[in-house]
Amino acid sequence: MPSRLTITTPSATATRVIRCFRLDGLMPVVSITLTHPPSDTRCISCDTLYHLLVGDASDLNSTEQALRLDARRNRDAVLAAAIRILATDPEASMRQIAAESGVARVTVYRHFPTREHLIQALIDLVVEEERAVVTTAITPAATAAEVFDRLGPGIIRVGERYRFLDNRPGSVTDAPLRRPAADEPLLMWLTEAAERDEIRTDLPPEWMYAMIHGLGRAANEEVLVGRTTAGEAGQLLAHTLTHAFVAGRDGSA
Repeated sequence: MPSRLTITTPSATATRVIRCFRLDGLMPVVSITLTHPPSDTRCISCDTLYHLLVGDASDLNSTEQALRLDARRNRDAVLAAAIRILATDPEASMRQIAAESGVARVTVYRHFPTREHLIQALIDLVVEEERAVVTTAITPAATAAEVFDRLGPGIIRVGERYRFLDNRPGSVTDAPLRRPAADEPLLMWLTEAAERDEIRTDLPPEWMYAMIHGLGRAANEEVLVGRTTAGEAGQLLAHTLTHAFVAGRDGSA
């Protein structure tokens, strides 16, 4: 039978114990069951608990870091598996995704209690990757035309990677970007580029931002229905953005 321990350590230590278990996706508890001997590294949280309660508390920071890394690896493995399997089977179940990820189902459900939680995490990834496309495209020495040349293919790549999300009824994967904050990377760059007269000054940066996202969605739709390839769409989108917004390309300031 597994041994059972009750936390009787000072308040600060108990709080840190609870924090560790939260990191591993577990609810805070008062009593803990050790399912393995402390030396058994198959269960990192049990090993952690042993050291916290009866071992050297100086190991706490490194143990917390290990827990964070372990939880992050599991979460990333599930998301990567979801992208792979949903790309070919958009209706795949959580059971199928868990099997593909190699992560225990109970751990999968700690991170994503329902399929909708998982889908929302994937939508969050779309936003992160679209922002990464922008920050990668904007380099100190790059001209506006060069930035747009990078943005076009980058926007299409993200669309291709998460095509299965666009097939969901009512899905708008870039919804968080539709009402940008003032520090949204693309909007910031457009504002600064206009101030440097690198792009058109007769159009508000907010309007150009909205049009870039609208054109990006339209370009991805063209790929989805088969009227163009992803490679062609990326080039055409870049060409369109450059000629629409770079100062002097159409005779506008």
